[in-house]
Order: sequence, then C-alpha cells, then structure tokens
Amino acid sequence: MNLKQIKSSTIALLVAGVLILSVGTYTTNGGFQLAGGLVLLVAIILAISQASNRTDTGE
Repeated sequence: MNLKQIKSSTIALLVAGVLILSVGTYTTNGGFQLAGGLVLLVAIILAISQASNRTDTGE
C-alpha cells in the first residue's frame, strides 16, 4: 500500500466529504449528513484502490 499513489482529486473528495458532513452535523440536517457520508465512503474506497494499485512490475 503506497499512499503516494493517491491522486489529488481523491484527497479533494475526502476534504469535501468531511466539509459536507460537518455542515450537516452542525445544522442537524440529515440530508447533508447522508450526502457527506456517501461522498466520504466513495472517497475512501477510491483512496484504498489507488493506494493498493501496483503499477510497477520491476520486482
């Protein structure tokens, strides 16, 4: 697992998900909480996929 392979767009999705989730929690808006949770879930799945992707075959 190489964290340097995570793209900047995935990190931006993580930040956006945290922001949406925190706004939903602050305002007690269930729709924002659900949307933030879903964005975070997708971003975490993408980050894990990108970090575990083996592009080098020089072993």
